[in-house]
Amino acid sequence: MVQRIADLDIPRRLSGVLPAWATKIGCAILGVGLAVVLRLIVDHVTPGAGAAPYAFVYPAALLATLLGGWQSGVGTLLATEWLAWIFVVPKSGPGGTHTDFQAAAAILVGVTVIAVIAVGEAFRVAAQRIVTERNAKLAERELLFRELQHRVNNDFTIVNSLLDLQRRKSADAETRGALEQAMGRIRSVARVHHHLYVVPDIGAIDLKQYLTDLCGALAQAAFPPAGLSLRCHCEEAFMPRSRAIAVGLVTNELVTNAVKHAFPGGREGVIDVRFQRTETGWALSVRDDGVGLSLSPPKSGLGTSLVEEFARQAGGTLSVERDGGTVVRLVLAASAATAGGKDALKP
Repeated sequence: MVQRIADLDIPRRLSGVLPAWATKIGCAILGVGLAVVLRLIVDHVTPGAGAAPYAFVYPAALLATLLGGWQSGVGTLLATEWLAWIFVVPKSGPGGTHTDFQAAAAILVGVTVIAVIAVGEAFRVAAQRIVTERNAKLAERELLFRELQHRVNNDFTIVNSLLDLQRRKSADAETRGALEQAMGRIRSVARVHHHLYVVPDIGAIDLKQYLTDLCGALAQAAFPPAGLSLRCHCEEAFMPRSRAIAVGLVTNELVTNAVKHAFPGGREGVIDVRFQRTETGWALSVRDDGVGLSLSPPKSGLGTSLVEEFARQAGGTLSVERDGGTVVRLVLAASAATAGGKDALKP
C-alpha cells in the first residue's frame, strides 16, 4: 500500500518529460475533472437537488494532493469550490444572491479541505520517505548478499583445490575415488551459488542454465574415462534455490555413479541427462547405455543414501528401470518448478 501511494507521485515520475509545475497543474485539472464528473452523475440521478454542493471537493482535493502534492490539492480546492459556488449553491438571498450563511459554509469547507490536504501531503511525504529508506536498505542487503556469494564461491574454489591436491598425492585408488566424488558434490553446490550471484532474482534458479553448466563441468572433470560422452537437455524452468540445489546434487550423484559403475573395463558409452515437463509435473532423468542394473539387490552405499536424501529435499520420488542400460528418474510435482521467462520468477 505504501509503495503504491509513493508511486502516485506524478511530478517525480514525469520529471524527465515535463516540468514540475506543468504536472502539478495537470493533477489539479484531473482533480477538478473528477469533482465535475461526480457532480454531473449526482445531478443526473437527482436533478435539481443541489444538496451537499461541496461534497466532491474533498475527494478531488485529496486525489490531486496524492498525485501532485499540496499545490495541486490547493488548486483543486479553489477551482472546485468556485465552480460549486457559481453553479451548484442555490442563490436564496434577496435579489438572487448568496446568503451570509452560505458564505460561512463555503469558508468552513475551505478550512476543512485544507486540513484534508495537509493530511494527504503528510501521508504522501511519509510514504515516499518509507519507500526510499526501504529501497536503500534493500540495495545495501543486495550488495552484502552479492559480496557474501562472491566470498562463498572463493571458499568453494579453495576447498576444491585442497581436495584435488590431496587426491593427486594419494596412492590409494579408493581414497582418490572418494575425493573425486567429494569434489563433484562441491562443484554442484558451487554452481548453484554461481547462479545466485549472477541472476537478479535471488529467490529462484534458472534450471536450464544451471543443469547445462553443471553437465559441462562434469564432462570436463578429471575422473570420467575416455570414450564416454555426456549429453544434457533441459527445458526452461525456474525453481526455488533450495530445490535447485537438491536437483543439482541428484544429477551429480547419478552421473558420477553411471561413470563409475555402468561402463566397466573401459567400455565406451553415452550418459544422457534430461529435465523436462511431464503430464503431472517435471522429471529429471539420467540414462546410460552401459551394462544396466545388476540382478542382485543393490547395495545401500553412501551414494545411494545421498541420492535418496537429495530426492527427498527436492520433493520428488525416485524410480529406477533397465532399458538398454539404466534409467533413473526423479519425478517432481508441477509446483516444484515454473516454466517461462523472467516473468516466471515473480511471485
